[in-house]
Amino acid sequence: MLVMSKQKTFLILDGNALLHRAWHAVPQTMTTSDGTVINAAYGFTNILERMLDLVKPDEMAVAWDLPGKTFRHDEFEAYKATRVKKEQELYDQIPIIQSILTDYGIPSLSVPGYEADDILGTIAELNKKHGIKTMIVTGDMDALQLVDDTTHGLYFVKGISETKTYDPAAVRERYGFDPLQLIDYKAIAGDSSDNIPGIAGIGEKGAKELIAQFGTIEGIYEAVEKHPEMLKPALLKKLAGQKKHAMQMKRLVTIVRDVKLPKFDAEVKPRDPAKLVKKFRALEFRTLLKKYEHDLDDAPTPREQEGRSMASSEAISNVALKDLGTDKLAIVLESQAEDLFGATLRSVSLADGESTCTIDLPKADDLEAIKQKLAKAKLIIGHDIKAMMHALKMPVTDFASHVRHSGKLFDTMIAAYLLNPAARGYELSMITQQAFGQSRTDVGALLLLHKKLGTELAKEELTKIMEEIEMPLLPILYDMEVAGVKLDTDFLSELSKTMNADLTKLTKKIIKEAGREFNVNSPSQLAEVLFEDLQIPNIGIKRTKTGYSTAADELEKITDLHPIVPMISEYRELAKLIGTYVDALPSLVARDGRLHTTFNQTIASTGRLSSTNPNLQNIPIRTEQGRAIRKAFIAEKGNVLLALDYSQIELRIAAMLAKDKPFLQAFKDGADIHTRTAAEVWDLPEDQVTKDQRRAAKAVNFGILYGMGARNLAKSTGLTLQEAKQFIEKYFEIHHAIKDYIDETKTKAHTDGFVQTLFGRKRYFPEINSGVPVLIAQAERMAVNMPIQGTQADLIKMAMVDIGAWMEKEQVDAKMLLQVHDELVFEVPKTDAEALGQKIKSIMEHAATFDVPIIAEVKIGKNWGEMEG
Repeated sequence: MLVMSKQKTFLILDGNALLHRAWHAVPQTMTTSDGTVINAAYGFTNILERMLDLVKPDEMAVAWDLPGKTFRHDEFEAYKATRVKKEQELYDQIPIIQSILTDYGIPSLSVPGYEADDILGTIAELNKKHGIKTMIVTGDMDALQLVDDTTHGLYFVKGISETKTYDPAAVRERYGFDPLQLIDYKAIAGDSSDNIPGIAGIGEKGAKELIAQFGTIEGIYEAVEKHPEMLKPALLKKLAGQKKHAMQMKRLVTIVRDVKLPKFDAEVKPRDPAKLVKKFRALEFRTLLKKYEHDLDDAPTPREQEGRSMASSEAISNVALKDLGTDKLAIVLESQAEDLFGATLRSVSLADGESTCTIDLPKADDLEAIKQKLAKAKLIIGHDIKAMMHALKMPVTDFASHVRHSGKLFDTMIAAYLLNPAARGYELSMITQQAFGQSRTDVGALLLLHKKLGTELAKEELTKIMEEIEMPLLPILYDMEVAGVKLDTDFLSELSKTMNADLTKLTKKIIKEAGREFNVNSPSQLAEVLFEDLQIPNIGIKRTKTGYSTAADELEKITDLHPIVPMISEYRELAKLIGTYVDALPSLVARDGRLHTTFNQTIASTGRLSSTNPNLQNIPIRTEQGRAIRKAFIAEKGNVLLALDYSQIELRIAAMLAKDKPFLQAFKDGADIHTRTAAEVWDLPEDQVTKDQRRAAKAVNFGILYGMGARNLAKSTGLTLQEAKQFIEKYFEIHHAIKDYIDETKTKAHTDGFVQTLFGRKRYFPEINSGVPVLIAQAERMAVNMPIQGTQADLIKMAMVDIGAWMEKEQVDAKMLLQVHDELVFEVPKTDAEALGQKIKSIMEHAATFDVPIIAEVKIGKNWGEMEG
């Protein structure tokens, strides 16, 4: 019996085309901790991974253009002369990508005087002779001329996620003629991206008609010369005298198929996880790193890794748990799941600097002994200690009391965050790779990290932030996560019915306005309705591959042009509330009937806390529906919710940072700050300020520090553009110190590479001198914003620590439940609510001493949505 062998496939990538696609698909804000822009390298690597998994090629290579001129420039000097050079950071990523390709075992091919397309053509031609199938991956449609029965093109049609494969039939379906005829088509129609002029006055439509009728340029000019009656007089006039030019253009756009290539090995070999892990750690490709870390065939077991690492760490001998010292204890947990909450522990390792103890598959009595040992430690060193305490089920009172009275914590994850708050992750493997040049996750590495990071914190003057804010806060957050907040699921069930009914009514209104049925959730169908059926002007609206964009910021531009637009925005907001909160929250309630969120200390680069699983900090409060959701957060019977929030804290901090006398005086006077600002700008008595004038002043007060310009002010207030410009000019005349603060902070960020809060927390901006305009502008905005938001974050954290200490000392019957930006929420006995509110208010207002009074406002209610002061 004859066995047919599988036809081999050669995968060839157009390096430059995919580089540019990745550059635009992945935000340029993606950088390593030292500020190196890596967005294109990351996007390219993901393309590479996807192609390897999708095509499963037998052979593979990547073709690259070289800097400098090619034979096409020699023939036509203006070839590609209109190409705009991209930022240098794009080209700097080519060596990074080629180094990644080397680690995959994939050759990079380039030939002086030729383009990547010519290499694609040559590879395809060689493969055809040897019976090998070729798959070309590119974003450049020029390569479609190479498509035939053995060569197909795989094109990205949306970012780097959506692809389309072209065989000869697909090319004919798109253009109406065969792949080879694309050469003649482009020569006639021209191509502005390559500065190919084509034949003047014909264009794409005319070129398609000519190719469909005559096949080639040669066929067209045979008709011109021998059968002019076959052409319209106007077209004949355009073609006359252009044959030599047309043939030159044809030579320029024809891909060469006989380039002399250097020797290379294209055989696809199994990916080497060790090489890729090392590369991805260096580049901080977290997702790809996780994929290959699990594939390391020679990865040591936890015990073996521990043994290998101890030689270079402080701990050198294995002892029983009882024999470990308690001056300092480093601890590492290994679980069977990434999430330590409720996970089964595989092992717990502890080290005291001289000895180690590892307990595999710890039982209940082992865990109890570990907790008792930790309770005696003067210093606990760990990575994500809060998650460890959850895994160990550490009693909340024991943990908090120990930290406050007899011991300290050193969390290497939080230390790394303080030293680089803009990093994309703080996994132990990545931090040790950066610190020691090798990835380690053992307990000995924690001891070494404690020394190294502790030294760096001291050098950067961040020790106080670490020891007096972040570490004392850690057990407070642990307590809050364990406590959770009670959720009224019956209320949410009813709210879901009401909101879904509202959504149905809104859908009917939208359909009525549209004049026909369509899927409101479909961006393409919505764009069709808005810009084709209803003829809403699309000037200034961004285009996507499938048509005009209907993203929220684009709809904002046309919100006043048709009643359907605000309806769409309302529909989306309502649908989001239902899906994200109303229907989702009940499924997250634990057995105790309470919702347990996770508070993160290492997410926001300003120092603010964030909330995940679920995120309780983003429930909107400005809309009626958003406030309704908050009503589902309730207190246990006999208790009430107590909420305190800082009043206009960011403006007060901005006034202090800028030393702005008018603002400082207004706050000392206890004035309504927005009314005072409006009165100053319009030169009116405060009692004559209108609501509209106060609203405009409020918009500027809160927006000016975050880059609000006249156009946005006009849009948000109803002022004309000229009025908005005059308002901002007058505002800065009065508050010139605010303008000086903005300018000086930007300058400091450029000069020093960082800015800091009033308490010393730092945010570094390695990208601010990158040369990439979008990165520079973003860094400048964040530099102005960070000292304000960061100081606010420090203040509320300090207040939480003080409140926690007071609650423990006085044995207060209350639970701190939530922290949402400027607000703290507690559950307290109804009878004690007033007194507790006043005490906590005093603690919050005196957590730090400022040049202006700090005011905390108290509210009490049976639920979070209905609270009264």
